[in-house]
Amino acid sequence: MVMLTYMLFKNSKFKENIMVNLPLPFGLLNDHLNLVLSVFNGPAVEQFYGDILDLERMSDVHLPDQRRMIRYRVGESELKFIVTSQNLLSMEGGLSNARGIRKLALLLPYERRSGIIQRMMDAGIEIPEFAEDNMGLLSSSRGLTKDDEGNHVEIIFLNDESLDLSFSKLQIGLAVSNISDMGDFLHEVLELDPANIEADIHRYDLGQTQIQLWEVSKTMPKWVGRPHEMLGMTMVQFVVNDVYAARETIVERGGTIHLEPYVLGDLGVVMFAEGPDGILFEFAASLVK
Repeated sequence: MVMLTYMLFKNSKFKENIMVNLPLPFGLLNDHLNLVLSVFNGPAVEQFYGDILDLERMSDVHLPDQRRMIRYRVGESELKFIVTSQNLLSMEGGLSNARGIRKLALLLPYERRSGIIQRMMDAGIEIPEFAEDNMGLLSSSRGLTKDDEGNHVEIIFLNDESLDLSFSKLQIGLAVSNISDMGDFLHEVLELDPANIEADIHRYDLGQTQIQLWEVSKTMPKWVGRPHEMLGMTMVQFVVNDVYAARETIVERGGTIHLEPYVLGDLGVVMFAEGPDGILFEFAASLVK
């Protein structure tokens, strides 16, 4: 069994850590999740996430129907931008104006702060108002901005002098109508570990990725769908050994399959599970073993 070793922190000030070995759920190949976005303007993605934020560029993936996927690495997680030429529906980013995947947060080393801010200024991007916080030897600077297509992106710069931590991690924010229902789904069906479920924003971990939850009114529209159906943040992705085995496990645990496993060109097998509010979780396995 593949084992995952990761750091648990006893409190928000990271004063004490415990190393825990846990099995990766569903036969995950790596200790992280990925985020899939549907975008219209590929060059704007490359400018914001590549030139300005200076994320590590990975090789593009060519998809069926003459589409391509632009990929960037954040720690071990991947941001996957599926570029479409279709005139798809879009919704301006907002933390509480819809139910769905509403925020991407990037945790980066503090020393990259000045360079990123300068490049934002040079590109004419409005500089967010950064909130500074100091927790002993750990300090943070966080600001909320938007990319070219209106997706909310939180940039969190961390500086720590006492712990050897990897700060290049990914957080994915979900606005949901019932925080308990989504929490149960993440924990009981998808096996994410509750990290903090006492505050207004609940947090669940899987390795180097964290899912954040906050509650919005049930009257807010659902902004969910697959990449060919809408623009924006569309899916949280699990990369697994066996999609069919993952399907059986999800069904046994009472989960809902949104789209049954199918072969995507010569790339792999994919399936979509549906969480509360219709939020989609993709399971993908390569055809090449």
